[in-house]
Amino acid sequence: MIRIKVKFFGPFRDVFGSREIELDLPVDARLRELLLRIADAPERQKEIFAGGETLHPHVVIMQNGLPVQGPGGLENPLQAGDVIAIFPFMGGG
Repeated sequence: MIRIKVKFFGPFRDVFGSREIELDLPVDARLRELLLRIADAPERQKEIFAGGETLHPHVVIMQNGLPVQGPGGLENPLQAGDVIAIFPFMGGG
């Protein structure tokens, strides 16, 4: 098992009821598995996924400070000690 920290920002703190959590996952876990595990209720699934296992365009996921890009990014392998950040897309001007 590996331990992963997940940090929530903005409205995701309310959705998940916390600023951060730690999860134990199998050694061969991928980012997709982590997201499916934390989206453990329909209202949480609606906030993360647009349908099926496709991320909402307003959801930004970072793995160890680097943005996860494209659908293939959800297949990123996880390693012990990884930090996953989930926050809303922010625009500005």
